[in-house]
Amino acid sequence: MKEGQAASHAGKGWEELTDAVIRHVAEGPRPVVFMLWGSHAQSKRAFIPQDRGHLVLLSKHPCPLSALRPPVPFIGNGHFGKARAFREQHGY
Repeated sequence: MKEGQAASHAGKGWEELTDAVIRHVAEGPRPVVFMLWGSHAQSKRAFIPQDRGHLVLLSKHPCPLSALRPPVPFIGNGHFGKARAFREQHGY
């Protein structure tokens, strides 16, 4: 990995671990919130079943180069408030 170099951590085996964790959490007994920030994270959407009641929030990556870019900028996306409301709605 090289500090400051985008995706320098890619291809080192992390993908297998994160894919397995996402699948495991998505198949759990309760609906949860997934915050997928950036195109790489959003590619993981395929691992989250649409029929389980999960809340999936998408936006640009929070890095300074894209945090304000449309169509859904990270800054001002309200994801933390939406996640809190979802959790309260589901009693946890």
